[in-house]
Amino acid sequence: MPRIHVTLGLSLALIASAAAADEAPREPARGDPAPDFTARNLITRDAVRLSDEQGKLVFLTFWASWCPPCRKELPVLEAVQRKLGAERATVLAVSFKENDAGQVRAWAHKGDWHITLLEDPGGQVARSYAIHAIPHLFIIGPEGRIMKVHTGYGAHSIDELVADINAALSATGQAPAAAAAAQ
Repeated sequence: MPRIHVTLGLSLALIASAAAADEAPREPARGDPAPDFTARNLITRDAVRLSDEQGKLVFLTFWASWCPPCRKELPVLEAVQRKLGAERATVLAVSFKENDAGQVRAWAHKGDWHITLLEDPGGQVARSYAIHAIPHLFIIGPEGRIMKVHTGYGAHSIDELVADINAALSATGQAPAAAAAAQ
């Protein structure tokens, strides 16, 4: 009889261990280190590594060409990057669950984007950030830690984004951006 008890206990422990292994990672929160990744630039095909952007603010957004709110957010982020300059900020826009990479490339070329559009064909980057809905934006500080997380995009998003950008700049000892940066 003791043998059955040990076998049952071992089986339950293995099941619990397997269930824990299958759990998705939690979304990184404010103060957490941003999970590092390398992804391919959608336009240039160059490898882009998040940790290479340390020393400046990084706006990491997950988007899709089929997502109307995402298509509203990207031009705002483009304006923010342009206003702050490449030495202070960069936008990394990770493509989420796109079905046709060629169509996305064509759309991106039409937009004449200066932000960095990244591919994530296997969804590995999205999984490391626990992305399930878009748009999903992380503001990452110069030291590589999450400063703010925005989920979705709506009427007050621009005002909130400008306030968060100015707070991030102040926290890093930089002068705040003008309110018009995101407009």
